[in-house]
Amino acid sequence: MKLRNLLILSAVLCMSAVAFAQNDCDQDISIYRERFKQWDGKAASANPIMVDAWRKVFINCPGSKERTLTDGTKIVNNALIRGTKDSALKEKYIDTLVMVYETRIQYFPNTAKGVNQVGNIKGRMGLDLMAFPTRMEQAYNALKDAIEIDGNNSNYAFIDGYFATTINMVKAGKLDESAILDEYSRLMDIVDFNIKKYTEAGDEKLLNSYTTTKSNLEGGVQPYANCEDLVRIYQKKFDADPDNIELLNKIATTFAARNCDKTDLYLAVAIKLHKLNPSPESAYFIGKRYLSDQEYAKATSYLLEATKSNDTKSAQQAYKYLAQIMWKEGKGEQGRVYARKAIELDKTDGEPYMIIGYIYAASSKECNVNPLHAKAVYWAAVDKFQRAKEVDPSIAAKANEMIREYSKLFPTSEDAFFYNVFEGDTYQVECWINETTKARFSNN
Repeated sequence: MKLRNLLILSAVLCMSAVAFAQNDCDQDISIYRERFKQWDGKAASANPIMVDAWRKVFINCPGSKERTLTDGTKIVNNALIRGTKDSALKEKYIDTLVMVYETRIQYFPNTAKGVNQVGNIKGRMGLDLMAFPTRMEQAYNALKDAIEIDGNNSNYAFIDGYFATTINMVKAGKLDESAILDEYSRLMDIVDFNIKKYTEAGDEKLLNSYTTTKSNLEGGVQPYANCEDLVRIYQKKFDADPDNIELLNKIATTFAARNCDKTDLYLAVAIKLHKLNPSPESAYFIGKRYLSDQEYAKATSYLLEATKSNDTKSAQQAYKYLAQIMWKEGKGEQGRVYARKAIELDKTDGEPYMIIGYIYAASSKECNVNPLHAKAVYWAAVDKFQRAKEVDPSIAAKANEMIREYSKLFPTSEDAFFYNVFEGDTYQVECWINETTKARFSNN
């Protein structure tokens, strides 16, 4: 009986201690929050009572409320770190800042709606740490984690910050120079994904943010991205490990993305890659090189193989290159076939429509059944340029320029009068084109 009573008493005392501790936490939360709401965020005006009460909450009940931790990053950053000139003490406060972020990850890895937010928390920590030169590597690692966790959902600010820290790490000798180009390629894929996403969603604010980030990436990579730099960076890697398929793919992809496919290194890598592991992807790289050399027969052979790629983006690009080759060789009808296949693979890409427009415009001499018909091909061409900018606003400027130029070549009303065709009439552009269009006239 005595033992039973002792156990009951111990349980009551334990529950009382927990309740007392919780009461203390609630009281300290109330104290710091009241002053936090009145604080203007400046170090000089930080209330010591607020800081002390927040510290107690953080130490004694860090997982009680997520708001304590989000408030904490502001308090540590602005009241403590920026409130001291003592470099040793500042480093300790930065350690505390990191601890606050890591505690938030520990207790609140998901949002109230159950969405994983670890990438977001890591990214915010990285951006904060970028302000302190002594924490460059920590900032880099945090932002790298954020990008790897969130992938295509990565915040544009984290992408900006990660690329900047990557460049700083290279300058500090902590990363190889090739890391800049590797990460540029990866990050641009994420940015392009989001530009397309928010263009389709009509979200102008986020579209502008990712577009700005794209400009920042392009500006940051420029000192490292001309073809001579690429050869300098990657030649030694290729020479040291010429049978490394992963390396070969990386070099080929990087050179193709930067339009450096005319270099000897690119061709050597592409041929080696195709020899070691023949695939539509390796055929693509060789075909692109022969295209740049205007060796169209060789290019066509490899690019046709490339269209079999499981990578839709590569297959679609191969079809566009084939359409361009047919255009250059005066095989317009076959060029249109390839352009339409490219459209099937990506209906939001306006470039295939532009190519069809160029092909139609180049068909004036071929489709000269009569003087009106020879000029009517420009109506069909302009229709395609118009369609290009409708599906792909990113090429609107180029499309508009072509519309202006080719509209000058429209027939005049006098030309059409003799064929009983008037403004706005439906007109069938025959020959191999066989497109229905509307009559429009030039004022020239």
